[in-house]
Parts: sequence; C-alpha cells; structure tokens
Amino acid sequence: MLITRRIGHEPKLAVDDALRALSAHDWTRPRGGLLAYYPVVRGNPFQALLYSRLESAGLVPVPTYDVTTTLDVTKAIAGSGLDIAVHLHWLNVVMAKADNEATARESMKHYLESLHALKDLGARVMWTVHNILPHETRFPELESELRQGVVAAAERVHVMSPRTRELVAPWFDIPVEKLLSVPHPAYHDVYPSWMSRDQARLELNIAPDVTVFLLIGRVQPYKGLTELLDAFDRLCEREPGKYVLLVAGPPNREEETQAFRDRLLTHPSAYAALRKIPDEEMQVYLRAADIAVFPYRRSLNSGALALALTFGLPVVLRQDSGEGTRVSPSYAVQYDGDEPDGLLDALTQAAQRLATPEARASAAGAANRIAPGRVAGAFAATVREWLDGGSTA
Repeated sequence: MLITRRIGHEPKLAVDDALRALSAHDWTRPRGGLLAYYPVVRGNPFQALLYSRLESAGLVPVPTYDVTTTLDVTKAIAGSGLDIAVHLHWLNVVMAKADNEATARESMKHYLESLHALKDLGARVMWTVHNILPHETRFPELESELRQGVVAAAERVHVMSPRTRELVAPWFDIPVEKLLSVPHPAYHDVYPSWMSRDQARLELNIAPDVTVFLLIGRVQPYKGLTELLDAFDRLCEREPGKYVLLVAGPPNREEETQAFRDRLLTHPSAYAALRKIPDEEMQVYLRAADIAVFPYRRSLNSGALALALTFGLPVVLRQDSGEGTRVSPSYAVQYDGDEPDGLLDALTQAAQRLATPEARASAAGAANRIAPGRVAGAFAATVREWLDGGSTA
C-alpha cells in the first residue's frame, strides 16, 4: 500500500481522521472512547509524551486543532456510548488575532460558548494550565476572565506544579475539587544524547576547564535576559576567564530581546546559537554545559527545565517559580529575584557547588522520577478515574 499521509497531521482532515482513529479502538473494553485535544503543538513533544499511555485507559488521542473542529468531531460521535474527553491546552490562541479589546472580547465570548456547546453534546472538558497568563499578552484582564470562564466550564483542571493555585490566584481561582495533578514529563529518548562533554565543547570551541551556564529555549524578555547578562558580567569581572554563558534558541523581535542579542554577540565570554535548534543538535548545547539557568520573571511550568534535568544538568532558578517546590538543593540553587545580588550570588554558589558529578547524578535522578512513561501512565490512570466518576484531586 502506498502511504500518502499520516492520520492526525492535516488539520483540514481532522474530523475524518478522528473517525478513522476510532476504528482501531478495542470495542471489547467496557469503557473507552476518544480524547480530542487542541491546540496542537508539533515542535514540542509534550503532548505526544503525555498521551503515550492513553491506550491503557481505553482512550484514543486525536488532534482536533481548534474548538470548531472539536465540535464537529463531537457531533459525529455523540450518542455512540463512547467517552468523549476534550483536553484544552494553551489559551493564548483565543485572542491572538484580535486587533482591539472589543474584538478580543468577542473571540473570548465565542470560545466559551463553544465549550458549553461541547458539554451539551456530552463532552467531558479538561484544561491544562501551562502558564499563568500568556507571556506576551495585550489584554491581561480579558485573559484572566477567559481563564476563569474555562475553569468554570471544565470538569477538571490539570496542573503540573503544586503551586499552581497559589501562583494563579491573583488572576483566577481553581476550585480544589477540580484539580487533576500530574507533573510535566522529562524528555528521555526524545533527543539524541550520545555525545560526550569533551566532544560538545570541541564542536563549540569552548575550553574544557571553564564553567558553562546554559540558557536554552526561546529567547524572550520574560526569561530575565537583562538580569542574567548583568549578573554574568559581574561574575566575569570577579573571576575573568572562568565562566562562559551559552545561549541556544530563537529570539523574538521585542526591543529587550534585541538589546540582549546585541550585547551577547559582542561579549568575550558568551556563545550564542540564536536560532531554532534542530533536534539532532540539541545535545551539543546540553552536553557542553555545566549548569542550566532559569531566571524567569514569571514561571509556572518549564519544559526547558525538564529537558535540562533529562541531560543531568543542575539548575539555577528563582524561589517564586512554580517549579521551586519540586527541586532539591542537591542539584539546584534557588534565589530571591527581588534581591539586587540574588542572581549573582546564585550563579557563584552554583559554580562552586553544582559543577560536580554528584550534582549531575542527582539532577538525572530527578528526571527519572518524571520519566515520560511514568508520567504518561499516571496521566492515563487519573483521566480514567475521572471519567469513571472517581476523585482525582
């Protein structure tokens, strides 16, 4: 047979693909059905990892791309006796194209009405809280209102940080009885990881005896770019030639990002790959580094942190991040972001204490506790319990 396309990879054919996917369902199971999810992100394997054990719950994951297509899929199988779970992810897409506040409000109204239409058709709605608010929002009050509306419509709210309710409280409230708690998975076996530290540094022309701090992922102002480079400059002034800052990821067009880029490209102790990093190249930067840095001004969950731990990298992060309660001093230094010297002291402490085989082993151990198979299995079991009427809080 000639394979002309992959099911689930063409948005225009999402409804047909959903019905085709159900043909593989085990109809001998007493309970089962479909988990429709949107929006769909292909560049980040998060969704694929999270859903990789749903078969054990009798559910077939189907990408439906947007709320309109999800309604069409739900209408096609409503009344069949199958479970229909709808899993919402990032909400920044709802008002992303709005030109003004009035248009944004209309988009929000349509989205929430569509969620209630899904529920009227028998769909069971769940939302994953990825961020507190979008990183680059133009309508923070409306974004807050949207999230409160989604929480009201959803039966379950999937949280990955134990601090989620606390950190989102200024913008919206999540009732305890709606919580479904499963952590962000690590990235084992997603990216190649055979390269040695020496080989990675040779390819990047980084000396073997310096301490390398790594900032990996999209380069955006909310990640504390200015604070990081200011602290790194002061660190280098104290001990010239001992440290390197390695930045790997695509920059956005914001003014602060461009200023950071300009400083970085002329810095004598900085190395930058300011572009989207191909999967096969990711290991070069992760293996060359000693410590990953996350000076994010506002952070709830971090896939980049999970990635760093997967490669056995100790980390530096702010105390007020959502990940703060999960990390251990054996591989992490936390600091007060409001203290003028907080980040500088954290970098200094990390360089002295965490650039060791013991810290790397501890970081790798933390990643093993959130290995994709373990997290996906927990997610599948918890979703099954929810759909069967159990308590998942």
